[in-house]
Amino acid sequence: MSTISQRAVAQRQARERPQPVYIARAKVENGWITIGAAWKLRSGEDGYSLKLTSTPLNWDGRFILLPPLGDEEVAPEPEGEQSYSVPTARKRKEKDDVAI
Repeated sequence: MSTISQRAVAQRQARERPQPVYIARAKVENGWITIGAAWKLRSGEDGYSLKLTSTPLNWDGRFILLPPLGDEEVAPEPEGEQSYSVPTARKRKEKDDVAI
């Protein structure tokens, strides 16, 4: 016999959560940090649901949306209060690697 909380945990784990379409990153002093993620709207309309999970110190408010890298851990879709893992840093392309 299982308890209500055990069944709720099993149901939560069974649901497949959509992965973010974009990762929000902000430029800070000496690099880029992940500050959130964006998902397509559930309604199917044009647009995105954006969740910012952190606010860097001395941040000017500008950020970019980039597709997640294959090896990057991303936060789950926003539903209530959750803890988030920090993705690994992106590697910059060297000037020699840029295609012309």
